[in-house]
Amino acid sequence: MTIESMKKTKFPTRTYSEWQQAAEKAIKGKLFEETLKTPTIEDVKLEPLYTKNMLDQLGSYIPAQVAAIQHGKHQPSWLVSQEVIADSAQEYLALMKDDILRGNETIVYTGFRKFEWTDEQLNELAGLIVQYPLYFKLVSEDQSILRVFDFVAPEQLDQVQGVIFSEEAIDAPKHVRTRLVDTIPIHHAGGTAVHELGVALSILSERMEDAEFLEAAKNTWIRFAVDTQFFQEIAKLRAFRVLWQVFSSAYGQEAPTIPLFTETSVRSYSKLDPYVNLLRAGNSTFAAVLGGTDAHTVHPHDFLTRPDLSSRRIARNVQLVIKEEAHVSHVVDPSAGSYFIETLTKEYVEAAWSYFLEIEEAGGYSEVIKSGWLTDDIQAKWIERENNVATRKQSLIGTNIYANPQEPVKDSKIDEGHLEYMTAKRLATPFEKLRAQSRVTDLKTAIVLIEPLKKIKAQVDFVSGFLAVGGIESLTSPHLAKAKEINRFLADESIDYAVLCGSKEAVAAIVRGLDTKASIDLAGKYPKEQLAEWENYGIKDTLYSGQQITAKLEKILALGKEAL
Repeated sequence: MTIESMKKTKFPTRTYSEWQQAAEKAIKGKLFEETLKTPTIEDVKLEPLYTKNMLDQLGSYIPAQVAAIQHGKHQPSWLVSQEVIADSAQEYLALMKDDILRGNETIVYTGFRKFEWTDEQLNELAGLIVQYPLYFKLVSEDQSILRVFDFVAPEQLDQVQGVIFSEEAIDAPKHVRTRLVDTIPIHHAGGTAVHELGVALSILSERMEDAEFLEAAKNTWIRFAVDTQFFQEIAKLRAFRVLWQVFSSAYGQEAPTIPLFTETSVRSYSKLDPYVNLLRAGNSTFAAVLGGTDAHTVHPHDFLTRPDLSSRRIARNVQLVIKEEAHVSHVVDPSAGSYFIETLTKEYVEAAWSYFLEIEEAGGYSEVIKSGWLTDDIQAKWIERENNVATRKQSLIGTNIYANPQEPVKDSKIDEGHLEYMTAKRLATPFEKLRAQSRVTDLKTAIVLIEPLKKIKAQVDFVSGFLAVGGIESLTSPHLAKAKEINRFLADESIDYAVLCGSKEAVAAIVRGLDTKASIDLAGKYPKEQLAEWENYGIKDTLYSGQQITAKLEKILALGKEAL
């Protein structure tokens, strides 16, 4: 086919109903709604296909939504805002200047340790904050760095811009924002995108009650953590821009811009197979960029076990690669016009606004925190998340699936300046505890083949992977077709726990001849009545897809003895 003939090729126009009919035929009688529509943790249903017609049905809403998002963005690009870990003011300055040369665009200071700043060092820092935006995250015991403003020449103070996160009220140059609306504690507690957005509006509502609107808005900035649910996180950040405009209009004001700072969420980070955290960081960062962040921080892949210069450099380069290769820094709103993202943004706007009104009816943010109403609501969703990971509906590569049982479990060494992350809820935590427990447990396990391996390999691989999640390495038997062969193998190898792999017919043929001290499970799902009957022959339980894996692995590890 020539280029010219390809250009003239036309494809028939298809309707959504025609596509749905073809899809229903492909899923062979399964319910379309249950099989192809995916509910999010926020109870928003994701369609299997989004069309222009769906967007057209929203009418003038979408152009207004896009306008609100684009109006709220400071500039097409974003600031690379990587943190520096240092042991002294002198080391901090040296590393910060080196980072600036290597692509960092913000003077980021986190109160890792309380530095003793000399006048000379503060004068050097003052020279940096005149040239680059600052991003200071301070604790009450570490305010001495704020003396840096005394070393900025009066005629240069207007050049100082950025944000400060401080637990105490502070004085700062007029272009430095100091009133933070922080949604990250809600995120760390297990909150959903709707929780974060609704709480942000409620905090803003309380702030605006005691201040003149425009004056307060000019001093406000907001912080979000961005997780690995790629499209939902894009929609979350875009939804905030729309919600802020609606919120401002309620005060009779046109929405002034509010800087939106983001960072990669540690909720999906794991100490197990930590290099997978690089993929999580890349996913989250690209979502933040497409969602319209103004400044972003990538937590290094070994963030949970103390990053080094190499991992920090890799984290910084995650942003630089996106900025230089994807060209999204040249576009104000790269997601604009996407049937999927525009629809999802609208749904998040509506859900978050409704949740904001719920909070207000319950007394506002301060009241729902005090009463525990918000905590209980967030906890219910966190339990749902944990269950999704425990049943492997949601994958954590290297942690709840494709685990390496030989990998050592490192202790957490989060720096003092990152205390807020020590209490953050992480999906990997139960699996890290299991893996640590397996290191101090003496447990001999086996996968017993009651049919030839080539016939049951998928089943054997499943069982092996299931046990590996708990750090359990198993001996695989040869093909043992008779019960007495299985009994002898388990006794000779001093096996404490074994899983029989084979068809239900093969299991039924040998089960009544089992006579062993080992605890026996079967691979696959069996009727409860059948298992109750076989319990007399030593059958305890089963391993199957969709099972609550953490609870089951805890029971298996409990069969072992404490290692000497």
